[in-house]
Formats: sequence, structure tokens, C-alpha cells
Amino acid sequence: MKKKVLSGLICAAMAAGMLAGCGSSDKGTTEAAATGSTQAASTEAAGDTAAGTEGAGSEAAGDTAANGDLTIGSVIMNTSGEWFAEVIAGQEAAAKDLGVKFSIVSSDNEVSKESDNVATYVAQQVDALVISPLSVDASVAAVESAKDASIPVVNWNTTVNTDTQGFVGVSNYDLGGKTGEYVKEYVEKNYPDGCKMAIIGNSSYEVGVERCKGFKDAIKDVAGLEVVAEQDAELQEEGLDITEQILTANPDVQLIWAWNQTSLLGCVAALQNAGNPEVVVMGTDMSVDLAKDMQSDAVKLQAITTQMPYDIGYKAVENAVKAAKGETIDKETLVPLKTYTRDNAQEVQTYIDEHKDLVK
Repeated sequence: MKKKVLSGLICAAMAAGMLAGCGSSDKGTTEAAATGSTQAASTEAAGDTAAGTEGAGSEAAGDTAANGDLTIGSVIMNTSGEWFAEVIAGQEAAAKDLGVKFSIVSSDNEVSKESDNVATYVAQQVDALVISPLSVDASVAAVESAKDASIPVVNWNTTVNTDTQGFVGVSNYDLGGKTGEYVKEYVEKNYPDGCKMAIIGNSSYEVGVERCKGFKDAIKDVAGLEVVAEQDAELQEEGLDITEQILTANPDVQLIWAWNQTSLLGCVAALQNAGNPEVVVMGTDMSVDLAKDMQSDAVKLQAITTQMPYDIGYKAVENAVKAAKGETIDKETLVPLKTYTRDNAQEVQTYIDEHKDLVK
């Protein structure tokens, strides 16, 4: 099935104007700090949203007619940006397909607001909660308050240091590692005399640390590959600034890897500003803008390994419905990863065609 994300959802999802991405931190922030107001998105049947993606919705959570009395509450880091818009599309589509009442509230990247949001759902006595915890430690109290009220909790994207009904997401170690495997093959084929590489990474967040570890483990034995610079960046502006610093200090750098969507966007922008189509760029989490950059000759964006956020959102709600009905769900549901490459122009164009409504 192909995803069809309609403009009504996107307006709700992107109104806050914050950065897309995913992450968690003990400081109670995500990969991107919030820059706008909170936008709550809600639905009872999730009216005209998405039709699903490959694999999403393959299992109906029982008889949908019997689900009409169930209410699922979703607490999301923020409700804007392409990545989260796609998650929301998946969640709302699952709610519609399964016939449950459903609402989303945003925590605006604030742990205190996350706690208040969960408390509201507890007071409303929702039948299950889906949440991407902001912090592995600071979010524990909120999650446990729902559990104490006998509300099943399904966490997605990020983890928390307390037991939940189940997790839906990806292995961030593998997310970094898959690009690392591609880098290994690419360097061995294209740089027989060696290659100087820079890493734009993250040492603060759970997801970032794991991605960087997976990437580094995959490239550690590549003959002739030398990491000449490694700096942290999260936001697009930081990615741009760090790339400029790296190029100034290491004008002979030949390849750059960025750990998340926003730092990758900044890296690409810096190379475009410098008129530099020679440095090869690879990174994490596809977007429509990055797909278009991959088609451009202004920068050599070679490969991006990405999550399937629609599927993550869909499966999280599907599992929550099952848990609300007392059914057993897997403790961990890992959604497959995909690597897009510059060499496969048709796949890149298909991505643009299927996701273009996300940036309207």
C-alpha cells in the first residue's frame, strides 16, 4: 500500500513550525529545541488521513466494530515537521482503520508538559497510551503514573527506564550501521588511495549515541579511511556552521556523514553555499528536500538510511489497541530500515512523489 498524506493532516501537524526529527535526552529535550507554540491534533476516527504503507496495518486489532468504545491517547514530542507529520499520519490512519477514538497532544519538547499531558489522559481514563518519551529518566514518573492507573503504555521511537507494554521503533545502532556498511563499500570502490572523512555526530542523546556507535563500528576496519574531524550538531544551522568549520580546518576532506536529518540538511546547505560538489555526503533520515538534493548536481548527496515513520506510528497505535483489549503484544517491534542512494534515481523520485504533501 502507498501512503497518501493529505493536506488537512499536514496543516495540523506542521502548524507549530518546529524542526522534524526524533530523539531523547536526560535534559528533557529532543534533537531539536522547540521554536514555536504547541499544536494539538485530535481525531475520533482520524477522518481522511493515510491509506497505509507496506506492512502497516497488516494485522487488524480484532473486530473493529468492538473497538468503538476504546480511546487511545497519544503524547508526541511535537506535532510539526516532516518526520513527525508522517508518524501522525500513521497513528491517525491506524485509529481510523481500527475504529477507535483517538487524540494527539504535543509536549512541545518539555518534560513538564509531557507530565501534564499524561496526567490529563490518566484523568480521562483512556484505554491505552502511546508515547515517545522525551527522556529515558525524566519521563519515568509520567509513564509510571499511567501504569499505576492500569493504562497500558506503548512507547515508540525512544525508550524509558521503566517497563512498558511494548516498544515500536528501530535499532538506532543499525540505523547508523547500515550507512556505515554503505560507506565501507563506497570507499573501497572509489578511494583506492585512501579517504579523509568527517563525522557530524551526537554525544548527548540516546538515539544519537547509538547511531554514531553503529556507524563507527561499521567503518572501523576500512583500509585507508581516516576520520580527520568529528563534531556534534543537532539543528540545521548547527550542521551548516560545523560543516563550514570542518571544511576550513580540513580542506582536503572527501566525505562527510551526518547523524540526523537536520544536521544533514545543514551540511548539504553549507556545501551548496560553498559551491562544492566534490565532497561526498551521506547521512540519516530522508526528507523531500534531501531527496531533491540527491537529484541535484550542486551537491553530491550519495546515500541516506532512513526510518519508516509512518509504519512506526501505525504499529504503535495498533499495538496499543491490542493491549487495551488485553491481547499480548511483542515487547519490541522493530520497523525495517531503507537506504536510498543517488544511483537509484527512480526510488528517489518515488519517495518525492509519495511524500510531497508533507511539505505543502
